[in-house]
Amino acid sequence: MAYIRVRELSKTYQLGHTLVPALREVSLEVDHGEFVALVGPSGSGKSTLLHLVGGLDRPDRGAIAIDGQRLDALAPRALAWFRAQKIGFVFQFFSLLPVLSAYENVEYPLLFRELVPADRRRRVEETLD
Repeated sequence: MAYIRVRELSKTYQLGHTLVPALREVSLEVDHGEFVALVGPSGSGKSTLLHLVGGLDRPDRGAIAIDGQRLDALAPRALAWFRAQKIGFVFQFFSLLPVLSAYENVEYPLLFRELVPADRRRRVEETLD
């Protein structure tokens, strides 16, 4: 079974009175451990697809499953928990919170994991070394 399974995914955004289709019935499967690159011109839907598969946005239609769990069917709180446990992001630009120290910026996403403080501290220190 594919680790990531996307079926007939569609997403449209509204800009004023204009509807802008970002994705139209996209389907794809990615096996566990497989490396995939999304390429295409600006405006082709790459970021929209990544936001949907990452659980940061909801599709208008279609299904998204990661490790057998349907993301599009999860309630917001369950989706937030799933993201914290299963999904990691590397952003193109720095997404640091300026009011936090470097230590706190690294620690922040770990606060949503089920880690004891000592394990969280160890992970932050390993990351910053």
